[in-house]
Amino acid sequence: MTKLSVHFGFYPNALDIHAGDVTIQSLPDGGSSAAELLEGPDIEKDWIYAPPQETRDIMTGAVRAKPYSARVFGLPKTHSITHNNADNEDHLIFHLWSLSFFTGLRLTATEAGFLDATPLKPGALNDFVLMGDSLKQSVELAERFWIDSRLVPPQTRRFAAAVHALFLAQYPPALQFERFLYLYTALDACYAISAEMQPPARRPTHTQRAAWLCQRFGMDVPTWADPAVSSGTQVADIRNNAVHEALYMGEPLGFALHGVGTSQNLTLEFEALICRFLVALIGGTTAEYVRTPVNTRQRQGLRLV
Repeated sequence: MTKLSVHFGFYPNALDIHAGDVTIQSLPDGGSSAAELLEGPDIEKDWIYAPPQETRDIMTGAVRAKPYSARVFGLPKTHSITHNNADNEDHLIFHLWSLSFFTGLRLTATEAGFLDATPLKPGALNDFVLMGDSLKQSVELAERFWIDSRLVPPQTRRFAAAVHALFLAQYPPALQFERFLYLYTALDACYAISAEMQPPARRPTHTQRAAWLCQRFGMDVPTWADPAVSSGTQVADIRNNAVHEALYMGEPLGFALHGVGTSQNLTLEFEALICRFLVALIGGTTAEYVRTPVNTRQRQGLRLV
């Protein structure tokens, strides 16, 4: 174990946390970097998008902008994270994935760690409001999760993968079937984490997995994920048709929508459910937020203890 530190971004506000061996601090020039970025040309409704892809002619040096985006891009580093007894750099990177989830912003230490677009305001990628010193508590939970997972390294990667998939699902131009498939992969990652922690007596089918997770954490099972009701197989059915037959709501991918003519927003409820699973899986099982309803646009308070 050794002391390690990395710079990361992008977080637009001051952020200074000390939790055990972990210290998160604002960089001296982080505020000016944030101010400059927020005045840039690639921002739409508080999201910043990848700039156009450019190529340089090796003979003339002329730069040509392509008619599509670069997709992968970087943002200024605004903060640092230091661990006094880190196992390795992956230890810090895991903390950044957890911090990303709890702040509702993609945070990265890499030079080009953003895909397509990322929001610039905290809370954009989750559905809760942190209460009290819950952000500090989330850092402590992340450290405990890392320690508990040392003998099973895939656990921390699964958590990061679930967060990443949740974030990808919220890319504003994404089509509904794309959002759904990203969210389903996040669900599968949550299931894998939970099954590793507490193996089920009998492996649940895809139809049963969301309900199994809800029951484990004392949550109400959404009707669209409850195999005990007639509509409870729809998520697994949509997934099976999309993955195995390239069909979404009975049509080729992208040609149909779920919920037309109804008040239900399945992907929004799915996002909310994934958020609750992630809070519970990292150790926040006692938080009242975990058992709040998912069929609402209202942001819920989250107090971690």
